[in-house]
Amino acid sequence: MSTHQLSRRSGLAVLTLAAVLAFASVSHAQTTTAETGVRDALQRYSVALESLDANAVKKVQPSIPADNLAKAFKDMRELKVKIDDVRVISLDGSTARVSCRVTQTLTPKAGARQTTAVTRVMRLRRTTDAWVIDGFER
Repeated sequence: MSTHQLSRRSGLAVLTLAAVLAFASVSHAQTTTAETGVRDALQRYSVALESLDANAVKKVQPSIPADNLAKAFKDMRELKVKIDDVRVISLDGSTARVSCRVTQTLTPKAGARQTTAVTRVMRLRRTTDAWVIDGFER
């Protein structure tokens, strides 16, 4: 093999490696952006629940029956929601599954304050504007 052929092969190998690294970098950036969007959706969900505004919750979780939620909110004085231990299970271009712990402290208008903590698996999807919650698996 001539020096010219070796040089050409080395150049192609470097270009191929550069292309792979560039793709990996873009793919990592897209994944990071998607994860940020998913976490933002969970934060918006928490804030919407705490606002006791069924329409605000419906913007983040479009499938929820807003009328039923509004009725439940009427009996509440305060709702605190903390979503933590977020772990992305799967993520592709427009859908995601995340596991997270949801801790809710409900203060009803009548009765004692109640705190519950559950681990949930949520399905999210990306719309043209933002990520939204599609549903819950558990």
